[in-house]
Amino acid sequence: MTTYLPHTATAPLGATEPRFRDVAGIRLAENLDVLSRDEIEATQQQNLWATLSAAHQSTAVSRRFPGLGVLEPTATADDLACLPLLAAADLSAGCPPHSTELLFDQSPGLVLRSSGTASRPKVLYHSWDFTDRVGHLGVRGVRAALQTVPSRVANCLYPGDLNGAFLFVQDITRALPALSFAMGELTATADAAAVIDAHGIDTLVASPAYGAELLAGAGDLPLRNFLFIGESLGAERERVVRSAAPDLTVRSLAYSTSETGPLGYQCHHQTAGVHHLHEDANVLEVVDQAGRPVPPGTPGELVVTPLTTSGMALLRYRLGDRGVLLNDACACGSAARSIKLLGRMPNSMTVDTITFSSDHLLAALGTLGVTQPSDCQFQVVWEGHRYRVRLLVSHSAPAAFTTEAARSALRHAHEIHEVIVSQRCLDFQVHRAGIDQFARTQRGKVPVLYQHGITG
Repeated sequence: MTTYLPHTATAPLGATEPRFRDVAGIRLAENLDVLSRDEIEATQQQNLWATLSAAHQSTAVSRRFPGLGVLEPTATADDLACLPLLAAADLSAGCPPHSTELLFDQSPGLVLRSSGTASRPKVLYHSWDFTDRVGHLGVRGVRAALQTVPSRVANCLYPGDLNGAFLFVQDITRALPALSFAMGELTATADAAAVIDAHGIDTLVASPAYGAELLAGAGDLPLRNFLFIGESLGAERERVVRSAAPDLTVRSLAYSTSETGPLGYQCHHQTAGVHHLHEDANVLEVVDQAGRPVPPGTPGELVVTPLTTSGMALLRYRLGDRGVLLNDACACGSAARSIKLLGRMPNSMTVDTITFSSDHLLAALGTLGVTQPSDCQFQVVWEGHRYRVRLLVSHSAPAAFTTEAARSALRHAHEIHEVIVSQRCLDFQVHRAGIDQFARTQRGKVPVLYQHGITG
């Protein structure tokens, strides 16, 4: 059984050196926050060498990434910049029956599918060793995020449909160890609140939308912690949560993707989109439009190379997120670098023959005081061969945000304007909506662009 160090920025009394664990062919710290900067970089370098060595030895991976030939097995993280970026669309195109092209080996494991919120769904293969790596990083993150280790956990994430998040929380809960209440997101929020109250559950793990809805509708609950995952909490949902439970500790469970596993974690001093990086397990880059790394403090697109010798090889994988590496040291004392997430890269929707992006929408609505993706949703609801457009905005939107004001603002977003003035459009209306009225995907995410009932 793994023994975890307590979360502290200095080594515990009597400890001579940080403890490590070998998993998925690499060496991971039990507690990254007790390592010095030199130790973090040395561990990352050793794990990168192991990853590149395994990639060179795999015929499938070498064929899929021909640029590997210019990299020596002793290359540094900076040398990865010579490789092309791997886009989500490229990964989607390589899904069954071609997924084996990314595998280090044919070992058994876990088959997952990404949600496809911003792109075509992707089928993923994680070896059991890689799954162990994912769980290790998840436990490490929870111990860093919370002052007291949870004892009773309500797992209210979406189960099944090849979704890994629910299993991720089950693995974390088992390793802590804690008692798991595996309810899933399909449990009505009122029923989940009743179970939490009856069993004295101290920690809720859920999507931001489900968690905020549960807390807003519940009375006094024994919860001490709310851990969310899948997307940002957003200002309006955070306001609702704080109003309902002002003493609740609210943290990100992990900055993670189905493809890569955990990339970041929050300490006691971090909130919103700021996370420490699991630097011993990943090489994360912030790049410009040409794929070149930018200096720390400069915003850009996030790409990652997970360090592993098992499972899928993803070299310089485009995460679909924007962020900035922070220059300032964290108040917790950890030497692990921090990233501030700045939102998703633009995703698009096609209505009839017109395509537009979430950035187009937010740029137009920004003139009316709505700038956060979590504060609006552009809904296209089809009725036969025609459709209605509903623009939902949170109650925090300015009073001047009316249907006519929105119609006027959208005139400057040509493609969206064409959608709402099309002969197929039956109606366009702005609606102020509570957090429970925004449409959610099956897995609990709240997309900015939502389309329902397409007839084809």
